[in-house]
Amino acid sequence: MAVSKNVVTKPVLRTIGLCEGGYSSTLRLTIVFHPDLARIGHWASLGAWDADRPETIPEEFSIGRHFPPFSDQRPLENLHVSRLACRLKPNTPKHAKGSFSLRVESAAHAEVRIGAQGHAAFIADHEALVRGVPIRLSHGVVLVLRLINSHADEEKLPPEALKKLLPGASPEIARLWHQIALVSPTTLPILIQGESGVGKERVAQAVHDLSTRSSYSLVVINLAAIPEGLAAAELFGSVRGAYTGAIDRQGAFQRANKSTLFLDEIADAPIAVQVQLLRALEQGEVQILGGVSQRVNVRIVAATDQQTSEENGFRTALHHRIAGFTLLIPPLRERPEDIAPQAMAMLDGEVDVPESLSPCKSADMPEVAAHWARFFYKALTHDWPGNSRELKHAVMLVAQDKGSLLPLNSGARASREVSSFQSLSDQHIEEVYRAQHYEITATAAVLGLSRQALYRKLETHDNFVSVDDLTDTQILEVIGRVESIKAAALELKISHHALRPRLRRLGLTTHV
Repeated sequence: MAVSKNVVTKPVLRTIGLCEGGYSSTLRLTIVFHPDLARIGHWASLGAWDADRPETIPEEFSIGRHFPPFSDQRPLENLHVSRLACRLKPNTPKHAKGSFSLRVESAAHAEVRIGAQGHAAFIADHEALVRGVPIRLSHGVVLVLRLINSHADEEKLPPEALKKLLPGASPEIARLWHQIALVSPTTLPILIQGESGVGKERVAQAVHDLSTRSSYSLVVINLAAIPEGLAAAELFGSVRGAYTGAIDRQGAFQRANKSTLFLDEIADAPIAVQVQLLRALEQGEVQILGGVSQRVNVRIVAATDQQTSEENGFRTALHHRIAGFTLLIPPLRERPEDIAPQAMAMLDGEVDVPESLSPCKSADMPEVAAHWARFFYKALTHDWPGNSRELKHAVMLVAQDKGSLLPLNSGARASREVSSFQSLSDQHIEEVYRAQHYEITATAAVLGLSRQALYRKLETHDNFVSVDDLTDTQILEVIGRVESIKAAALELKISHHALRPRLRRLGLTTHV
C-alpha cells in the first residue's frame, strides 16, 4: 500500500482554533467498532489529499486484516476480516480544478459493506468524504473513512480527565481539547456555542476543572428557566422583606464567588436580565435585592445554541463581556468518530446493559460483536439531530436489545449521496457499474437512477455488454478456465445473475 507523507496545505476544512497554519488535509481511517474494545478510536492516516497538488495523492490504498497500521501501531488483526478486504482508488483530475472522487470497492469474496446503503462498492465525492464513508468489514469491525484537517499541536494527548469528561476520537474533539487546555487556566470569560445536546455543560465543567478555581464547585444556572421577575433575586440574592415573600438568600454570583459561574441558555435571557448581567460584569459587583452592593470574584462561562447578536435580540456589549474566547462544539453528525467513544462511556457508567449484551463480550462472542457493529454502522449514517442526548437514548435501547425501536433513518444521508452521484460524469457511471460487479439494480441504487434510465445511459457506451451480446463460444471459453461463475461474469463484464440462465440453456448446470 502506498502511503504519502503528510503535506502541509491551507486548511480548507478547518474550524475556528487558536493555531494558524500548519493544517493538512488527510484521508483518515478510524476504527469505530472492533471486538477488541481498546482498538476503538485508533486511526490510520492514508495520505495527503491536497486539491491544489493532485500529484501528492497516492494512486491506490488497500484495507485488510494486516494493513494499514493504526495509531496504536497495530493493524486490524481480526481473523474474520479478509486479508484484502477492500481497495480505495482516487480519481484525480488532470488539472487542479477538476472533480476529485474516491472509489471504495470490496475485494472479491470479502464480506464488506460500504456507504449508507451498504453496497459492495461506492464512489465518494468531496462532500461524501467530508461527511465520512462508513465501512463494515465482516460481522464485527466498523470503520469510517473521512477527509479531515489536522494540526500537529491538536494531536497531542490531552489531560486524561479532559478525555474522560469529553470522550471522542475525531479531529474536531481533539481541537476542542486543545483549546480548552489553553484557555482554561486564563481568566478569560468563555462562550460555548453548539446545538442542543452536544454537551455544552460538560465543556463548561472541563473549563472549570482545568482552571485555577477548580477547588471550588462550579455554579450552574439556566437563564431560560428563570422568570423575569425573579431573575435579580436568583442572580444577585435578596434580603427578607425586599418584596412579598422575599427571604434572605444568596444569588448565583455570590455562590460562585472565587469560582466559575456557568450561565446556560444565555441567549434566552430577557433584555432586562441582560442589562442586569452587563452591569454586574462591568462593575464586578452585584446589587443584592433590598440590600447593599457586594463585590464578587467570578469567572463567567456562558453557553447557547443560538447566535448572540443584536439581530437575535442580544446586546452587543454583553456579548463582548462574555465572549473573551468562543468554544464551538460541532454537531455529532460532523464528527462521526466520536459516536462510539461516547457510547462506550455511557455504557461504562450511565446506561445499564445486561451481561449477555455487554460489549466486553465481543471478543469471545461473535453474536455480541455483530449486535454492536450493526448499531454503530447504522449510527454513522444517521444525522443525530439530538446529538449526544439522542445518542444516549439510542444506546439505552440497543443495550436492552430493542434496536428495532430506534428511529435511526439513513434516508437523508443516502439521499445526499444519491444527489451527488447524479451529477457524475459518464466515466464515473461506468466506474460504479464496474465496482458493483455489473449489477444493474445495485448500480442504479448507488447512482440514484431508475433501472430504465441506467440501461439507457449504459447502452450509449461502446464498452457496455449485455449477456445477449455474447456468443456461446465466448461464454464457454471463459467458463472453461475460471474458478467460479462470479469470476466468469466479471471477466465477461456482465451480471452473474444474468449469466446463470444462459448457462442453464447451455446445459452447464454444475456451474449454476
